This record gives sequence, C-alpha cells and structure tokens, in this order.
Amino acid sequence: MMNTQDRRVRKTKKAISDALISLLQHKQLRHITIKELTDTADIHRATFYVHYKDVYDLYEQIENAAVAELSSILMSDETHSYENLYSVLIEYIFANADLYKTLLNSSTDTSFRDRITAVLEDCYLKIWVYEDKITEVTDEMRFLTAYNVQGCHAIINKWFELNCSYSKDMIAKLLKRVNDNFDYLT
Repeated sequence: MMNTQDRRVRKTKKAISDALISLLQHKQLRHITIKELTDTADIHRATFYVHYKDVYDLYEQIENAAVAELSSILMSDETHSYENLYSVLIEYIFANADLYKTLLNSSTDTSFRDRITAVLEDCYLKIWVYEDKITEVTDEMRFLTAYNVQGCHAIINKWFELNCSYSKDMIAKLLKRVNDNFDYLT
C-alpha cells in the first residue's frame, strides 16, 4: 500500500489536481479525457490510475478535500465574529482562487456551491446564536441566513469576475458592511 503522506505522492496528486482545475477552466468535466489530463499533468496514465478510478473520482476527491478544509478552518474559529468569518473566508478563497473560481462557477455541477453554502450557513447561524444568546434556530433565521449567504456568493463571484482587482481586506470589509446592514432586518 502506498503511503499517502509520501512527498512524491502529494506532489503527483497536486499536479493531477492542478491539471484538472486548469482543464475545467476551458471545458466541461465530461469532455476531459484521461490522456488530456495526464498530458497536462505530465504524468503517465498508469500513475493516474494508482490514485483515481476516473476523472469523476478525481473531481469528487478535489471537491471533498476543499469543502473539508474550508469547513475545518471556519468551524474551528472561536471568535464568533462575522468580521473574522469573512476575513478567513476571503483569505482562504484568495489563496485557492483557481480552485474556487472553477468549482463555484461549474456550469454542470452545483454540488460544490451547495456544500460551501451549507458550511457558510452553519457558520453564520453559529455566530448568530452566540451573539444573540439564542437557544433555538428558527425557520425565519434560516431564511435570512440563506439570503445573506447567497449575497456573499454574489460578491465573491463579482470579485472573481473583476479578477480579484480589489484587495482581500476590502472585500471582507464589504461583506461585513452588508452583514451589518442586514442586522437591521432581524
């Protein structure tokens, strides 16, 4: 059995993941071949099959890892602050911009966006419950949270459309400002 912590394995898997993300920027997943992927990653076809069953397995593993990593980062924050939530979110997304731009804007699959939305909604509700010392999350809170998180997605998508030309700090502050104004609705 291969050691998944082996530096060479991590380097190979990163090359394969990067190749898929690069190819997804130009074509849909169903049109990406193993040959095209392995040529882009500069690896042998057999090497690909050591790690993945097919392109869909690779995509799923990339998505799962990204959701798990972001969830872990956001859920481990004990500040209970929207400002910190938005700052950490923007910092992480910026550091992984190609991955997030590609997966969030996938025209064929919304599962990544749905999963990220669920993570953000959970974080948002966690902060809301903490700040307002609430013991029960109501349906109204869930509606308002869903609305707010969709606005967060819209701002991040617009930022990507503008090639991240605004600073991370400015985007985090904008999200916080929208959130502060949103508080008047609740």
